[in-house]
Amino acid sequence: MLVINKLIVQIRSSAAFNKSVQVPPAAILWTDIDRQWQSAMPYIKQQLPELIELGDYNPDLRTGPAIWVKCAIAGVLEECVLPEGKTPIIYLPGVGRKDLRAIEQCPEFLKPLAELQYRGCWWAYNSAGRDWSVGSFLTNPKAGLELDLAKDKKTHEAILQVLPDLLETPVVSLQGKKLEAEDFYSIVLDDMARDILGWLNNPQEKEKLWQGSRWDIFANSCQIQYGFIPNKEGVVQALQLLCQAEGQWQGIWRRFEETANNLPLLVNQLKAIQPADLVVLFPENYLSKNLEDEQSIESAFHRIEGQGRQELKAVFSDLWLTQKERKTWIWHRLELSPWLSVLEDMMMVLEHTEINFSGSTPESMADHFKEQFWQADAAVLSAMSKAKDIHQQELIANVLGIIYTPWLEKTALNFQQLVAQFGYPGDNQVKENTAQYTVGSQVVFFVDGLRFDTAKMLEEKLFNCGIESHLTSRWAALPSLTATAKAAVTPLADMLTGNDTNDDFIPVLADSHSSFSSHYLKKLLEEKGWQFLDGLETGEPQGGYAWVQTGDLDHLGHDHQRQMPQYIDKVLGDVVARVSGLFDAGWKRIKIVTDHGWLWVPNGLPKGELNKSLGKNRQRRCAILKDNVHYDGLVVPWFWNSNVSVAMAPGISGYVSGDYYNHGGISLQECLTPVIDLRKQG
Repeated sequence: MLVINKLIVQIRSSAAFNKSVQVPPAAILWTDIDRQWQSAMPYIKQQLPELIELGDYNPDLRTGPAIWVKCAIAGVLEECVLPEGKTPIIYLPGVGRKDLRAIEQCPEFLKPLAELQYRGCWWAYNSAGRDWSVGSFLTNPKAGLELDLAKDKKTHEAILQVLPDLLETPVVSLQGKKLEAEDFYSIVLDDMARDILGWLNNPQEKEKLWQGSRWDIFANSCQIQYGFIPNKEGVVQALQLLCQAEGQWQGIWRRFEETANNLPLLVNQLKAIQPADLVVLFPENYLSKNLEDEQSIESAFHRIEGQGRQELKAVFSDLWLTQKERKTWIWHRLELSPWLSVLEDMMMVLEHTEINFSGSTPESMADHFKEQFWQADAAVLSAMSKAKDIHQQELIANVLGIIYTPWLEKTALNFQQLVAQFGYPGDNQVKENTAQYTVGSQVVFFVDGLRFDTAKMLEEKLFNCGIESHLTSRWAALPSLTATAKAAVTPLADMLTGNDTNDDFIPVLADSHSSFSSHYLKKLLEEKGWQFLDGLETGEPQGGYAWVQTGDLDHLGHDHQRQMPQYIDKVLGDVVARVSGLFDAGWKRIKIVTDHGWLWVPNGLPKGELNKSLGKNRQRRCAILKDNVHYDGLVVPWFWNSNVSVAMAPGISGYVSGDYYNHGGISLQECLTPVIDLRKQG
């Protein structure tokens, strides 16, 4: 880790907020009344693309007056587009926090920014609001580097003089000793690996920054020790030497591997560097070789038209044998090997769809699915999520249509045959699960359309946030539609029933026969002593029960259809944030439940047939049968009233064409749903 990496983490973390009770800050305000950080701002801006600076108008340097800064963070400037998903950082050189505090006395040039002290947050040293000086950042044991600095004036001056170079220094080289002025001056003179990489990343900027004796020393060392002249022509030569990694360049390559994330311009230049010799000692060092291999995988995806599963498996298996070593290359870590990742996902899909599995009963088939075969669904979503544009989506979907869709169809038919033979196992279990809600003080957290494989993804995210989870499963109420199945997992299930004449799959209140709706969900929960926590509310954790709804994967699927996999990660992140907020507010237990899963078919759900004379409410995957009609396919009773018969579409088909995503039928993907019990670690 470099000093700059720790600085980045510290600044960005100041934008953290409790998502349950707060809104995101509009910006991070970085005041620096003594301008201590300003000399390093060009380098810091390279590493923090969301950072803009108050100053004279110069959009190329992301610098401008206050009104320009306001427009930049509002996202209305074509000349300064800040990255999405990151809180803008406003560096204010020569400005102290008190300059913004008193709006009436605020200098005119600052007034447009004054209101951001209420909508934004500060990067401040402590609750008193002191600026982070360079020295306090280096020595702070909690938020800084906890370095041991001499307290004399000479050391303080040396730190500021070498700050740009200091930020590019590995933290480990500064630890374990008392640092004095000489130690910081030696950073400038003694770290040629850092200097060469920094120069290659931005030659013109470094030459301008180092002009004078510093540049002369650097240029002389490059020529004598490293065999190149640092000029325009020398860039390509130095890049070749870097990739060859021989002699003293081995150390520079190792430093590059450690710091490549901080050298985006250098990485981009390496795309054009080809091996100079036929025999290459370190082919893994060449980004161009990695990109050629990426192209070979993409080309294989283009050539699959007309091929069957076995031919495709042979092609991909051969490719994987020759390509999988690239997972250890630096380019994979830098996310410059997307097709390799897609190929790995495809190998997972091939592995887990090799068997059209079944079972002796619906329950035993579900056990096989939970043990292994959910991984096929997960790998499919992972592969599709990596598509960067519609052309890649088409390529990946075509392959998945060959290796995944037939398996999905066959296993759905297998499960439907078991249900036809033994009956659907879920009716009583739904009632048993809802009865467990009042065991201990807890939040019941509803996520619409949380499929079993996405629950596995959610578990990993929760673990990374220090939240313990225990994943089990339950059967969805039939049909697996939100109207039917959501009501069945609420604490109000025992208050609901279904009319014999139902034609919309919505249950009714047993006492009044009013249709169950979001209005009654909230009203009856409160009457039953439950808290309905809307938005970011956290309620009263002590001894109570609460219902929360966050994360609508179902809506996502219906809206985005084939593009759905690209958005799942964001929705799951929102769920984790909401869970974290509830735990922070004092809740001890959270149970995540859902209504149904879904089918995602890369080449679309095939069209199923149902004569209009048979059904009176034809959904995508099911339909309510009219009285006294005969349907040759699978028929199940409606969960809320067994007198209502529901026709199920066969396999993975839908009664309406054009969908890549839908639910309401019978398959393990739709019917076997997750339940996740959560506790915060510690």
